[in-house]
Parts: sequence; structure tokens; C-alpha cells
Amino acid sequence: MKRNDLSCVLLSAIALLLFSCKKNGAVNNGKWTTYNYPGIGAIAIDARGNKWFGADFGLLKLDDTTWTTYNTSNSGLAGNDINAIAIDSKSNMWIGTQGEGVSKFDGTDWTTYNTSNSGIAGNDFYNGIAFDAQGNTWFACTGSGVSKFDGVNWTTYNTANSGLANNVVNAIVIDSLGNKWFGTDGGVSKFDGAHWITYTTSNSGLFNHATGVFGNGSGVLAIAIDAQGNMWFGGTEISEWQPQ
Repeated sequence: MKRNDLSCVLLSAIALLLFSCKKNGAVNNGKWTTYNYPGIGAIAIDARGNKWFGADFGLLKLDDTTWTTYNTSNSGLAGNDINAIAIDSKSNMWIGTQGEGVSKFDGTDWTTYNTSNSGIAGNDFYNGIAFDAQGNTWFACTGSGVSKFDGVNWTTYNTANSGLANNVVNAIVIDSLGNKWFGTDGGVSKFDGAHWITYTTSNSGLFNHATGVFGNGSGVLAIAIDAQGNMWFGGTEISEWQPQ
């Protein structure tokens, strides 16, 4: 199972905690449709209702009736193994790949950012992409820390130059106050733009780091925030944090 696949499973588990089922365990009736495309690790829906799927063989687009596949042979996509998709306020699509950096697609033109042409942290797995209120784009890199891109300049945060818990960063979430939350193999790091706080098993109620998936820390692979502002963290277990 890919690391990103496990993240999707964990997010699904968190979602199940937030919704109730009938007492007999049955779910509501509805129409199910299954599409035979394997290896899907990321999903996004744009403002026009197009569905985008990151697979291990490229990027898929569904416009209700027609499927289109983008890959390295027919587009400017950096790599065919896709772990993350996010769409910014200008409808640019940002695509995190495995080992090939990040691609941006504006609907017409492709731009790729990697270590050879930009200040991005690394070309490793990109499992998380998020946008803050200032228009910065944040990238979670599995091995090289976190990169921030303001459209011109790149800034990288890692264990050598910041309070980031671990350079293996699996997830990014930005809360309503603008705090950045990073799920890492060393716990959860929170960054308010000036100060860092890290939550681990030893200083908080975060699930036991000894059960970390990769044996390298707390293995926090997924983060979500509910409507009440409570934080949910997933790894081999699920932890909830309620702000006071």
C-alpha cells in the first residue's frame, strides 16, 4: 500500500466518526457507480464541477461524461505517479508527484517545479498541498521538510532551520487563524508564522509514536478540522484535540 493510500484510508476513518449511521448499521440508499481506474491516491473537484483524480499512471479528468488522461507523454506533467492535487483561488491546479517535484496546470499551460529549476525542498513524495490567506502555497515533502512558495520566492522549513518535528511531512492543514499544521513522522508541528510548537506522545495526548507506521516517529499521516474547530489526527490510531 502506498503511503498516500494509507492517508486516504485514515481520512475516511475520520469522516466515519463525524457522521452517524442507522442503528442496524445500514447506510442510506443511493446510486453507486464504480469506474475501473486503479491506483487513485488523490481527488479534487474544480469550480466547474470537473473531477480530477491522481493515479499512479497520470492525472485523470472527468467532465461528467468524458474522461481525459494527462501523463508525461501528452502533457507537461512532471511525473505519472501522483500523490496530491489542490486547486487554488485562481483555479490553478497543483499536482504533487512521487519523485518528480510539483506541476502547476492553469488549464492551458504546465509549469514544473523541482530542485533543478526552483527552490523547492526536494523531489520526493508530495503528499500535501495547501494555500494560505496571503496567497502562499505550502507543500509537504516526504523527506525534505516543507516548502512555501509566494509566486516568486521559495522558503524551506526543515529540522535544521526551524521547529519542524521531522523532515518526513505527510499532511498540511491551515486553520481559521492561519496556523499551519504539519503531520510528520515525529509528531504534529504547528507554525503560526513566527513560532513553532510540536505535539508528540511525550508532551500531549497524541497517539503512541511507538506504533508509527515507519518506525520513525509518530507517523501522523492525515489531519482534518471539523466545524467546531477540533483537530483530528490519523496514523495507526486517531487522536482528537479540542482547543480550549
